[in-house]
Amino acid sequence: MIEFYGEIALPCKQRADKLRKRHYALWTLVLTLIVGGLAALNGATGRDFVLFTVFAALLAALTVYLFVAPQFKNSCKERMILRVEIEGDTLTVTRCGGEEVKKTRPLKKVKKAVLCGGCYYLYAPDAGSLVLCQRNLLKKGTFDEFEALFAGRLKKKDA
Repeated sequence: MIEFYGEIALPCKQRADKLRKRHYALWTLVLTLIVGGLAALNGATGRDFVLFTVFAALLAALTVYLFVAPQFKNSCKERMILRVEIEGDTLTVTRCGGEEVKKTRPLKKVKKAVLCGGCYYLYAPDAGSLVLCQRNLLKKGTFDEFEALFAGRLKKKDA
């Protein structure tokens, strides 16, 4: 069993917020390209060109905003206490403090893991999209065991 438990530090929360925004920006970019293609197709046929063009422009503006948006000070200053447990092939994420929220998902659903600075970021779409595992909050298990679970999916980046 591997367990991370404790309050997430401000730099890890800020980096996670930035990664989430970039992830959503990529999805809106894909949607913008699809709607832009529909606008071009409708422009060629002469139907509903203005509607699709306006919608594509709004999506493009949202995409740009998500890429360059500043950090929200309130979201990063909130206390975030997480318990991340990996037992067998199950990932359990519990947000503690206030109202407790617990999500359990298969470990194979984690698409990739990124080690950046002092924190592992697990991309698990069914567990809140991004799971934070701060290295100094490791309570049970070892880093070698943890990294072995994500062999082939673990990437290391400079902070």
